Amino acid sequence: MNITLTPEQVVELENDVVRLCQELIRIPSVNFGDGKGDERAIADFVVAELKDVGIECELIEPAPNRVNVVTRIKGSDSTRPGLVLHGHLDVVPANAAAWEVDPFSGLIKDGCIWGRGAIDMKDMDAMILAIVRLWARIGYKPPRDIVLAFFADEEAGSIYGSRWIAKKRPELFAGCTEAISEVGGFSYTLDTGKRIYAVQSAEKGINWMKLTATGNAGHGSMINEKNAVTALTEA
Repeated sequence: MNITLTPEQVVELENDVVRLCQELIRIPSVNFGDGKGDERAIADFVVAELKDVGIECELIEPAPNRVNVVTRIKGSDSTRPGLVLHGHLDVVPANAAAWEVDPFSGLIKDGCIWGRGAIDMKDMDAMILAIVRLWARIGYKPPRDIVLAFFADEEAGSIYGSRWIAKKRPELFAGCTEAISEVGGFSYTLDTGKRIYAVQSAEKGINWMKLTATGNAGHGSMINEKNAVTALTEA
């Protein structure tokens, strides 16, 4: 997709991302595990922000106050596979005493937004919302259907979130072949000054390897720096 924005639209988009991220952080959608969580208020906020630009959503509540938000933005070519953009609305608990700032303040400090969820993942939720809000304002239609899904309960097993939706409401993702969500690795800067944004293609896999070491036989009661076991441990 190719969109040319005016400098004013770029500033408007950036400001909307910052505002949305701050406001999302200020809604303490804490997931305590064991089924104890509440995404109702933050889900209502997401719905209101999308409705503000004419995008209607569905609220899905598998358990009391465990709320998911899903909507489909129709593309210009319905024969093309759809794309799912998804995020989660819950955050892990925050011990305020261990923070330099109020973890639910959304404070801007040292050029960054501070708060629980600023990285995981209310920042990306804000970016998704800001972009589709801009699409609606300028009348842009994506080349394919875009399904937006904001899930509950990601931090504690997704029992009331993506797992439930995939099992009970698979029709919401009909025609979609790919999905994009959280970062595949944090960005980092090379010695050359170039900024690298990693792309993750897999997670929690197994990579078997064989290590061979030689050395002198030994015993735990006598230190032997040339012991093969020590070499393997250091490896």
